[in-house]
Amino acid sequence: MRKIAYILTPVEYGGSEKVNLVFLKNVNRERYDVHPIILIRPWENDNTFVKALNDMGYASRVIPVAKRPVSEGRDYFRVLRCLSILHGILSKEKFDIVHTHGYFADIIGSVTSHLHNVPHIATCHGFISNDVRLKIYNIIDKLLLRYCAKVIAVSEEIKINLVKSGINEEKIVNIQNAVKNTLSASQLQCLREEKRKQLSIEKDEFVVGYAGRLSKEKGLCYLIRAGVLLNQRIRNFKIIIMGDGPERRALEYTVAQEGLQETVIFTGFVTDVEEWLPAMDIFVLPSLSEGTPMALLEAMSKGRPVIASRVGGVPMVVDDNITGFLVEPGNSAAIAEKIRYIKENEEIRNKMSMEVSKAVKIRFDVRDWCQRIEKEYDDILKRKCNS
Repeated sequence: MRKIAYILTPVEYGGSEKVNLVFLKNVNRERYDVHPIILIRPWENDNTFVKALNDMGYASRVIPVAKRPVSEGRDYFRVLRCLSILHGILSKEKFDIVHTHGYFADIIGSVTSHLHNVPHIATCHGFISNDVRLKIYNIIDKLLLRYCAKVIAVSEEIKINLVKSGINEEKIVNIQNAVKNTLSASQLQCLREEKRKQLSIEKDEFVVGYAGRLSKEKGLCYLIRAGVLLNQRIRNFKIIIMGDGPERRALEYTVAQEGLQETVIFTGFVTDVEEWLPAMDIFVLPSLSEGTPMALLEAMSKGRPVIASRVGGVPMVVDDNITGFLVEPGNSAAIAEKIRYIKENEEIRNKMSMEVSKAVKIRFDVRDWCQRIEKEYDDILKRKCNS
């Protein structure tokens, strides 16, 4: 059995965290002994990701990413401290592979794996550069990724970005995310009625939904602007925005300024997103940048037609005019027009719903996805044995 050190930083419960949980739930545990090593903030005791790991029977190791919140002062030695702790873990136990996710895990995982002569594989879910600090981390990350045995990119656009950063293309493999629908048609209908009732949404109201992090790169201001345009043309519709993040207050302020308080519903953070998606008629992803978004795949697995920005790996997921519509990023008018079109054409909506469910089953099968990652593990270990 191969022993894998699986390192990630689930400081927030979002798309990459869901991707990792799907893999950890479906990986062949008879062949791969996966050991999650979690980099978390010690003052956040209620970590959804760690709880989910415990429920799956994983005994995860925890490394504190900082001593205190930034508001209480910078922790200038956090990288060195995390390196030291991870070095100690790898010294005590013999791992066959180190698999990292995210810039911080990549940085400390790259250094320690090379110290211990353990092959390093990294999965790139995307790069966010909202501030100078993140830009610096991303530069360091891309430099160290050059020394990986393999880099998994979750979209072709990320792969192109990595190649432009100087990473050998032969080391990069594009493996899109996958999803599995665990709900039957009757369960979907029951959840649709239950969740709509909880939100006081009438049966005849048309519901547009989003689920994910509320941050600038998600482009939610354009969805709200589309709501303003729709409010001038159609009636009986609601917009559900599920999730939390740094942009929530600004978005709520915009909603109030535009007089959409009765139209837009902010649910806040929810752990059971899968159970809320059936309440929607269509799913909108107005992002300015993406990898292969897990929220989009989850919505599609529930048969929801989608409207999404033509960015990142999204065009490889959404078949324009078949499973949904692609729009240019930042185009509120196009989002509004496509929402109106789907709302007013029930036959098209039902056909898209059938096509989207079919596409997920055929193209984004979880078992096939896991086997592709497992194959990368095997290939790396085979090359090490032959070297």
